[in-house]
Amino acid sequence: MKIAGVFRLCLAATLFAPTVVNASQCDRNKRVYVFDQSNTGDDTKIFYKVRAGEHPFYAELVRFETWRKSKLVWSIDGVVICSDVIPMCNLDLRTVKKNSDKSVAYECFKEVNDPATSNEQMAPFLIPVTDISSGDQTPYIAFGNLTALSIACSKHMAVQVKRKDLLTKDERKNGFLLPPFVRLDSCQE
Repeated sequence: MKIAGVFRLCLAATLFAPTVVNASQCDRNKRVYVFDQSNTGDDTKIFYKVRAGEHPFYAELVRFETWRKSKLVWSIDGVVICSDVIPMCNLDLRTVKKNSDKSVAYECFKEVNDPATSNEQMAPFLIPVTDISSGDQTPYIAFGNLTALSIACSKHMAVQVKRKDLLTKDERKNGFLLPPFVRLDSCQE
């Protein structure tokens, strides 16, 4: 192999190598996480990021965005609430019910509970949020039961559809699927 061929091979390997983002070098509010669909020919990506805005110290405003063909298709806002007593964080998603202070899970499971019992007796359905860290890096965030909740309670989620023409057949028929985890992808400018 000639020198030019070796140079081209090294250049190609450098250009196509996955980008590694060091979480310690990126402010938490600027981190962008992604869940890539594994289907062949499907360019769908679900991004997870912290939203700007006023919020209490124990809460973090977040957004899931689904992109296809380099276009935003739909999104949903939520909030991650962390306890200051025990090391535990939970995700709460916006509900379609206007002026409700209840979660998507509450509104969804209220329908399946026995109507004779009081709604206040319902046990909360928590979506635990776990940062998976290694040293200074947080390369993954896992969401317990989020995919199952999004399947069962999709009609209660306040999903903002931006491009109806890019919705899949499953999204139109069955609702919107949220990921079980996301991986650190990049740092916003």
